[in-house]
Amino acid sequence: MEKLYRHKKRGTTYMAMGTATLQIEGPHDMTKCVVYMDTRSGSVWVRPETEFYDGPFEEVAE
Repeated sequence: MEKLYRHKKRGTTYMAMGTATLQIEGPHDMTKCVVYMDTRSGSVWVRPETEFYDGPFEEVAE
């Protein structure tokens, strides 16, 4: 899956590393998520797929 994405507002570049399933008690249990890494700092983040693909990020053409 490793694809590059850019945050539309900040311009920060992220590497989408894969997907994960959120396991918590409550309404978001079993939510499909994207695991992604800031290409500068190496910080790793997780965001629900619906939030990742629906707005703030755009794929960077290689």
